[in-house]
Amino acid sequence: MRRLALQRSFLPLFLSSSLAFGATVRSVTIEGNSVFTARDIAAWIAIREGGIYSASGLQADLLTITGRYRVEGYLATEARILSLRFSADSSMVDLTIRVDEGRRSVVAKLRASGMTALTDDEIFVQFDTSPGSSLVEATLERDIENLLGRYENIGFPFARCTIAGITPHEGPENDSLDIDLLVSEGKHMTIDEVSVEGNKETATSVIVREARIEPGEIYQPSKVDAIRQRLNRLNIFSSVAAPELYTRGRRGGLLIKVQEGNTNVFDGILGYVPASSPSTSGYFTGLASVSMRNLFGTGRKLSLRWQREDQSTQEIGVRYAEPWVFGFPLNAGFGFVQRQQDTAFVRRTIDLSGEMMLSEDLSFSVVFTTERTIPAGDSIQAVSAFGINATTVGLQIRYDTRDDIYSPSSGARYATEYHYGRKSITSIPASLIGPVEHGGILQKIGVDLDFYLPTVQRQVAALGVHGREIRTGQVQASEMYRFGGATTLRGYRENQFLGSRIAWTNAEYRFILARHSYFFGFFDTGYYFRPADNVSSVPGAESFRYGYGIGIRMDSPLGNIGVSFALGQGDSFSTAKIHIGLLNEF
Repeated sequence: MRRLALQRSFLPLFLSSSLAFGATVRSVTIEGNSVFTARDIAAWIAIREGGIYSASGLQADLLTITGRYRVEGYLATEARILSLRFSADSSMVDLTIRVDEGRRSVVAKLRASGMTALTDDEIFVQFDTSPGSSLVEATLERDIENLLGRYENIGFPFARCTIAGITPHEGPENDSLDIDLLVSEGKHMTIDEVSVEGNKETATSVIVREARIEPGEIYQPSKVDAIRQRLNRLNIFSSVAAPELYTRGRRGGLLIKVQEGNTNVFDGILGYVPASSPSTSGYFTGLASVSMRNLFGTGRKLSLRWQREDQSTQEIGVRYAEPWVFGFPLNAGFGFVQRQQDTAFVRRTIDLSGEMMLSEDLSFSVVFTTERTIPAGDSIQAVSAFGINATTVGLQIRYDTRDDIYSPSSGARYATEYHYGRKSITSIPASLIGPVEHGGILQKIGVDLDFYLPTVQRQVAALGVHGREIRTGQVQASEMYRFGGATTLRGYRENQFLGSRIAWTNAEYRFILARHSYFFGFFDTGYYFRPADNVSSVPGAESFRYGYGIGIRMDSPLGNIGVSFALGQGDSFSTAKIHIGLLNEF
């Protein structure tokens, strides 16, 4: 009877299609609906008031209505033409659509067959579709997708699940249904080998090592997906494809395709500080560093750094990192830094570190540091010319989820460190008027936190919060932290401020132009505290500053160039600071 009714309902469409060619729809009326409003149903269909009538289009609209109801579990719904009236000249037509909704179908039983790794209870325990619930197509499809994901996580990436049948349940309720699922688990996969393609300089063993896959390990999508991100963070490949699963006989494997990138980086910054008075002249400041991230294709890293703040102050540094010591996820590092401060002193720092990579994002480090401050001959400045030896042991924790090291669009970076040790005074200027402590406890604390949040398309908000503090009996100027300039508080000279406790924030809003190119506006704040030095009769100081401006970083044939125009607190256009940075990979 239902089939006959549908045939009769479409008969007027067939008979009148030739007469109604080009007719305009004057009205569309929908009756019998309660689950959805007439406005909802009208939005689904193509026929509109004022549109051109089409018999085939109307038939498609009826199928659309029943299909929408089926998605929500109304499997017995029927949509038909209740009336179809043409004007005398057949130029206008009035339509009435009748919707017989029926009752929403209810799940009576769920059954599954074909599986061996999971039982019925294990399959259906996480299903939202359950006996007594309404049968909703989207919910059942989502349940099946989740089931296949669970199979992947236990080593069955080729598992399939289909609906074998939906049948009326035997009982008084004609809207209850039994659902039968057929599961095909496929082969249980283990990763017995890892193959690499595309590497020319980087050793295959380095890539396999960074994949962190043990032979015979059960295939897990989450662990395989993390390989790509882990290799990208090495910054030695221009691209890394998603690993591909393959089978070779009874063995399973992963194929990793990479494209070598430029692993040697030159980073340079040029700054100009204008004259502070008519009697003085401006001067240039600069920084240059060379970083080699993949020495001899082994993943070893070496960096060299030189910085000049003014005509008599400069700093040099060397750092080396040895990855995966003894085959463990342990990186060993060595660093040396020497700073010549005016004609007052030379400070040398040597550190040895061991970093344990606990996960892709989290690492833990132990650092041993020795520092020595040497007064510069007879030209001793009382505020900073103490001879000091210090030794500390520190702990560092790093957490990094940034999607790109150079131009992140999402993620965060967190680093915190604590150093504890002792220091001793080896030489004291004879001209000092107060008592001097010859040694004591030395503590250093540091925190860095950076957030990157995508806002709208191709725009990113970036926020950084940083802090440093040194705690000891008498803090000498040579021990204090220096900040200000292009990488900390913009709008001021490089290392303009000195304090035993410092903090700064960097807020940027970036407009992404390309992968490593963006225009930005920024607002920085900074705070420093310097305690009074009773020995040298130097008063303490505490201040809050801010800087703001605009800048751009973009790729060029020379490399990645950054330019910023920054104004400090109380600056005018003529006293603004301009910083030019070059990041060139060769």
